[in-house]
Order: sequence, then structure tokens, then C-alpha cells
Amino acid sequence: MDPLSHVLSLLNVRGVVAVPLKAGERWAMDFEGHRHVKFAAVINGHCWLTVDGAGAPIELAQGDCYLVIGDRRYQLASDLDVEPVPAVPVFTHLVDGAAQCGSGQDTTLIGGNFSFDEANAALLLDGLPPVIHVPAASDHAGLIRATLHLIGSEASTAGLGSALMLDRLAHVLLLQALRAYARERASARNEDAPGLLPALLDPEVGPALRLMHGDLARNWTVAGLATAVTMSRSSFALRFKATVGIAPAEYMTRLRMHAAGQLLRESDLTVSAVATAVGYASETSFSTAFRRVMSASPHAFRTRAPLIRHAVQAQVPSASWHP
Repeated sequence: MDPLSHVLSLLNVRGVVAVPLKAGERWAMDFEGHRHVKFAAVINGHCWLTVDGAGAPIELAQGDCYLVIGDRRYQLASDLDVEPVPAVPVFTHLVDGAAQCGSGQDTTLIGGNFSFDEANAALLLDGLPPVIHVPAASDHAGLIRATLHLIGSEASTAGLGSALMLDRLAHVLLLQALRAYARERASARNEDAPGLLPALLDPEVGPALRLMHGDLARNWTVAGLATAVTMSRSSFALRFKATVGIAPAEYMTRLRMHAAGQLLRESDLTVSAVATAVGYASETSFSTAFRRVMSASPHAFRTRAPLIRHAVQAQVPSASWHP
């Protein structure tokens, strides 16, 4: 399994697609943040996106999509000088199956949210910026437009299996947006913005990450990884930290503990067996590392995991932009 697929499998991603938003004339809306990720795409028209703490407003054109990362408020507007109205009432009172803001229908967006298992969400979110903007002119524009067309069709016609179809299409859109962001960051090789996604495409670090994700039980050392990717130990260690944001050993420890958390939650394996599965010969050493990364002992994590999962699922409505 490739590293991104592995991380997303640990996150247990749940996607929700909303009814469309139709807006016209001069309009603006204020959206509350979502715990993990909110997304939307411009089906037609254009507008401005302003995300708290993310710098200058972003002008969105037809075919653009965006992800807002973390619990951040944001605004959509036809013009930046329009006073925004709260989104909740707009999405509460639908007009012909769509939310309506302003007069007319110059602009149409469709969006939703993604929720992750709280214990593992940091694996992905810690390396992402406040907002990811994927312009229609990007390399992935064609694939994204095709996905948006399918999402728009499914959202406007409540056909057989639409809920499942929208969930799967939302996952596809998430992957496409993450791929686009990874390629953009990797091409820039900007070490001021390290993270897992651009690191996966790094010619030196990417192969090492694939090795680490592919065999959690192996006793990977910095020297061994450096040899595998034909680099010196010191050069590899520096390159890995600059690209990913943390040292190889710390990344491997975090990855193993998150994978162990999934085993504790979803299997009946003993703590000792889980420790072995992620490369620890000593249950004591494993428990110490697990407590440091996951902020709970393996036994306590296993006991509270069903409660955490139930609480997260209860926050996700069956069909809402969750504005």
C-alpha cells in the first residue's frame, strides 16, 4: 500500500456532500469551521474565498476547488466589501433543493466536509496549510472537472444509491486535491513548508517513506534507509527532516503508534501481539512509546476508542454542508 493510501486508511475518512449553493448579484456568507476538512468547488460563476489566518483572499473561478483545513471560519462572497450573512439559516431554508443567497443564480458551488478518526487525524492534517486551492488550470483540472460533474449530477438527482455514490465521489475529490497540492509543493521544493504530501514525491525521501509504510515491523534505521535510497546517513537525515518536518525515527514511531491504535480499536489482538505487529519486541517499550504519542496507555486507548468513534460519528449529519 502506498503511504497516502495507508494514512487515509488509518483516518477512516467519512465524507458528506451537501446540497448546492446558488448565489447571485452581491452576496456574502460566513461559514463556521469544521473539525477536520471542509471542501467545495465552483460549478459555475466565480467568487472570493477568505479563510481566517490564511492570508489574502483567494479569487475562485469556475472549475476551482478548495479545502479548508482545521477548525477555521471562512467567507464566500461575490465582492469583498459585502457584509456576510451566517450560512446556517441559508442552508436551513432550501429553495428547490438548493441553498440560495442573494438574488439570481450567477454562481453555483457544491461542497461538504470530511471527518477523520480523531486519534489519527494529525497524521495528515499536521502537514497541511490552512487552505488548499486547486485552480481549474492545474494539471489535475481535467480529472477534477469530471469528478465535479458527477458530484453535481448526483446531488441534483436523488437516484438509487446517491448517498453512497456521493460519499465515494467525495473521497475521489479529496484524493485529487491532495495529489494536486503534493505536486505543487514538491515542484516548488519549498522547505519552509514541510509535510508528508510533498515529501512523498521527493526523489530521495519518497522511496524511504514507501519502505517505512510498507513494513512497519521491520527495524528500520536511519543508516539502513539511507543505504536503501543511496544516500549518506547524514544527508538523508537532514533531507528527511527538512522535507517531512520531523526526523526519520520520530516519524516511524508516530506511524507505528497510529497503526497500533487502529489494531487496538479494530481487533482482539493482545497488547503484546500489537506491539510485535508494529516492530516492538518489548511490550513495555511499546507501551511507553504509545503513551507518549497517543496520550494514553494501550489498555486505556482500547477502552475509550469505541466512545471516541461514536462521538465523532454523531457529529456528522447524513447530508449537510455542515456550515
